[in-house]
Amino acid sequence: MMGFLQAHGMDAGPLQRPLLAGAITGLLAAAPAGAVLWAFGAFAVAADEVMRLSRPTSAAILAAAFTAAGLLYGLVFRRAANDKLGGWLFGAVFGFVLWMAAPVVVLPLISAHTMAAGRPAQGFLAAFLVWGVITGGLFPYVHKPLHAQMDGHQRAFARLGPTGAAHHHHHPLLRRRPGQRR
Repeated sequence: MMGFLQAHGMDAGPLQRPLLAGAITGLLAAAPAGAVLWAFGAFAVAADEVMRLSRPTSAAILAAAFTAAGLLYGLVFRRAANDKLGGWLFGAVFGFVLWMAAPVVVLPLISAHTMAAGRPAQGFLAAFLVWGVITGGLFPYVHKPLHAQMDGHQRAFARLGPTGAAHHHHHPLLRRRPGQRR
């Protein structure tokens, strides 16, 4: 199937792997960010006062939001996010930008409540920074196996379909024999 799709220009695009890697790393970083939210009391403020939902529902929404933010991270930084030395810094900056955007963009959409103050407010900042650093730090390590797995999958199907026909060395009738000229 991959050979057929590649023959028609439907190979894995430049966004497929970074988006998936971003979503995975965003989800993985949601747990430590959630722990920071919990430790500062910011999770209780988010669940009880801002979202006004049960804590399990609020936790699921926050995990989904962090996963979507990871997808956005992959979309924004793409292959630049693969920098193993500077990825954490990309992530920290991205987490800071998200923290700044949350009260302005997201909060008015979901609640009339203003953003938290004091220790919970510090927890929100710390959680976004922790999430960003972990997302940026893990991204290259999650992206590389996805890249290798998709490439290996494509190589396995190289002998089938239109792609296989394009490669003469795979076809038994078109293969050159020793001493044979074309």
